[in-house]
Amino acid sequence: MRRSSRRSVRSLLRRQAFAPLGGIERTVDSRQVYVVDGDTFRYGAERVRLRGIDTPELNEPNGQAARLRLEELLHSGQVRVVPHGRDVYDRLVADVFVDGRNVTDMLTQEGYAKSRS
Repeated sequence: MRRSSRRSVRSLLRRQAFAPLGGIERTVDSRQVYVVDGDTFRYGAERVRLRGIDTPELNEPNGQAARLRLEELLHSGQVRVVPHGRDVYDRLVADVFVDGRNVTDMLTQEGYAKSRS
């Protein structure tokens, strides 16, 4: 019994080392954010998916523009990530705020969200 608890503590520590955001609300260093597409970015080993928006894929019209706008937003101020769980691709689904403003709301208002059909 003792051995298994050591193993689970080790695996937990290892997982936290590879997932710097975990399930905890954090303010992250925007210089360490890498934007993947218009609704996903990386912070360390963690992939973060914006909650409440679906933007065009990179090969679709406006996909590159959405990625560039997200990059611009995330690099423009203090970034706060509020986790809400994980999706089927094991990405952290989160509300993301830059200088207190919700990034999903900004992208939606600016027309980067895919229309729901």
